Amino acid sequence: MKTAIQELIEELKKRIHLIREAYKPLNHLVGVNNLRDIMIDQINHDIYLASLMLEKEKEQIVNAYKEGCSDSILDESTDKLRAEDYYNETYTNPDQV
Repeated sequence: MKTAIQELIEELKKRIHLIREAYKPLNHLVGVNNLRDIMIDQINHDIYLASLMLEKEKEQIVNAYKEGCSDSILDESTDKLRAEDYYNETYTNPDQV
């Protein structure tokens, strides 16, 4: 399963690929290449921002899981570890997105 931010990053990476493919027939035009590069740079910036949000999203998920663990009879000293394990097992690695 992927989080919403992981899905967004995946879609942005697909857009970069689509832009590169769409502009291939126009590679000989300097102005078009500049426009393509500007669009790709903007998408890469969006991916960077989404990656920062992914860290915040992970923290929110882990904290919510820890809260649930705290309400149980389980040993609270391992809540953080269990919460991290839950996130890593439930959501794919963002580097794979």
